[in-house]
Amino acid sequence: MPTKSMSFRAALAGTAAAAAVFLGLQTASATELKAAHFMPSMHPMDRGVMTPLSEDIKAATDGELTIRIYPSGELGKGPVQQYKRVVTGVADIVFGIPEYTPGQFATTGLVHIPGLFANGTEATNALWDNIDLFEDEYSQTKLLGLWANNPSVLISREDPVRTLADMKGKKIRAPNPVMADLIEAWGGIPVSMPTPDVYNAMNTGVIDAVMIGPSGIRSYKLHETAKYVTTNIPSALDSFYLLMNKQSWENLSDSQKQKLDELTGRTISLAGAKGFYEAGQAGLKLAADSGVELIEIDAAAEAEFRAAMEPALAKILDEKSEKIGKDAEAIAVKLSAN
Repeated sequence: MPTKSMSFRAALAGTAAAAAVFLGLQTASATELKAAHFMPSMHPMDRGVMTPLSEDIKAATDGELTIRIYPSGELGKGPVQQYKRVVTGVADIVFGIPEYTPGQFATTGLVHIPGLFANGTEATNALWDNIDLFEDEYSQTKLLGLWANNPSVLISREDPVRTLADMKGKKIRAPNPVMADLIEAWGGIPVSMPTPDVYNAMNTGVIDAVMIGPSGIRSYKLHETAKYVTTNIPSALDSFYLLMNKQSWENLSDSQKQKLDELTGRTISLAGAKGFYEAGQAGLKLAADSGVELIEIDAAAEAEFRAAMEPALAKILDEKSEKIGKDAEAIAVKLSAN
C-alpha cells in the first residue's frame, strides 16, 4: 500500500511532467525569423529599424514570434545577393537596396530621379501613396518596408568640388545608375562598388570621391578618408527595402501576420527615413568636427550642374519608359506631386 510520502512524490512528479510538456508545447509553437543585413550592428538601420522591430514583435506576440538579426553579412557576404537570399529562403527577412538589382526594381528606381524630393520623408510618403505602381516588383516576397534617405553628398579625398569644372576626370563612386549617368554628364568617371568597399578605395586612391547619403559618413568612417564634403550638388535619393520570404510569411498564424503588418509598411518605412535623416545630420557634424571642410555650392554653380545634367535625365527617363513599358516621366511627375 503506498504511503503518503510516496503519493506526494508521485503527484509532484506528475506535475513536473505536465509542466515539461506544457513548456515543450510553448517552445514548439514559437517561431524565430532570421533577419539578414550587410551593415555593422551599430548601423542606423539596425538600431533604428530592425532591432526595434525585433523587440516590438516579441512584445506584441508575447514571445510567440521573434526575430534574430544577423548583421555584417553573417548569412552571406555581399549586399548584391540580398534579394536572392530572401527569395530562396536563406533568410526570412532581409534589408537591401533595390538598385543592387535594378532590373528587378526598375519602377522603384524612378524615386531616384534628382530633384523630385527635398528629403527622404517626402520620398517615402510618395512611395507608399503610390505603392500600386511598385508592388508588382515585390510580388515574389512579402513587402515589409520601402523607404528613402536624403540626397547624396559628395565626399572628396583630396580636391574640393565647388564648381562643375572641379568634377572633370574625377573617379567617383556612384550610389545608383541614375547618379552614375549624371556623374558622367558632369565630366566625372562613375565607379560602381558595394558601399563596404568604399573606405579602402578612398584610402588607396582607387576612387577620388564618393557620392553617398550623409549617414554613410559615420557608418563607414568616411570622415577618416576625406578632406571635403560638398553638401548640395543636385543628386538623387537612395531607396531601401525590408522584405520577407513568402513561405515564411505564409507559415505565420493569422494573429502573427496581423501584428507584423501593424508594425511594418508605412510605419516602419517612415522610421527608416527618419533614422537616415538623423544619422545624416550626425554624419555631417562628425565630418566638420574631424576637420573636414563642408562646402555648399553657390547658385551659379548649381545652375551649371543642373544644365549639364538635363540631357542625361531626359535619356534616363526615355530608357526607363522603354524598360518598364510605362511613361516614366509621368510617373516621376506623379511621385513629385505628393
